[in-house]
Amino acid sequence: SYLGPIMSLLAIACRRAAAPGARRGVSTSVVRLGGSPPFLHLPPPPPPEFEPDGTPKKYPLHQPIWDHGYEWEHWTLLPAGVFHTVYYGDFAQDYPPYWAWLQSYPMWVVSPIMIMWALLVMVVFQNAGSIGIRPKRYTIEWMQANRERERQENTNPVTRYLDRRRTERGGTWIAQYALPWHPYWLWMHNTHDPDYPEYYLEKPESPHLHYEDYKRMDKPFSVAEE
Repeated sequence: SYLGPIMSLLAIACRRAAAPGARRGVSTSVVRLGGSPPFLHLPPPPPPEFEPDGTPKKYPLHQPIWDHGYEWEHWTLLPAGVFHTVYYGDFAQDYPPYWAWLQSYPMWVVSPIMIMWALLVMVVFQNAGSIGIRPKRYTIEWMQANRERERQENTNPVTRYLDRRRTERGGTWIAQYALPWHPYWLWMHNTHDPDYPEYYLEKPESPHLHYEDYKRMDKPFSVAEE
């Protein structure tokens, strides 16, 4: 049979391809030898179908076409493979009214609005369940006790030193000493913990050691008991 020599040649080719010293290109090897090109060709579309009376068969479009008055078109070039591009178009009729309205404006107009809306949702709406909650760890006495612990342990001395050096160069605003650092600060500006009167303070100060606290590292933050 003529298949015998062909099968033997194929077996020899497979052994040579699997040999340690063999060199072969993946993109130039056939699939049966373990290689395949990095690009794939899609099969051709099926042949057209016709109704019994000879008219072309119509296929249902499983995508709504919106009639909302927007008629914009956005065209762009997209890469296809390595050496080709595709001219891709977006049509307003393919989108619901709200997306069609949003995409009718330039991207440089819509992007800041969308970013601000996302930040508003993350900051306000996701924290709405915490309104009125007063965690004990954010009371004035607990923050004073935390500063006392940091004083005793000399926490972050290098950071405070560098912050102090920055302020010596001129008017430098350091955000961590001025901005609120927990989401309850709006309604906790006058929240006290009566269980720790030794750390009483009339109004909250910095939650951690300030860069100017190096002047009082030998003095505790607790108030003297009368």
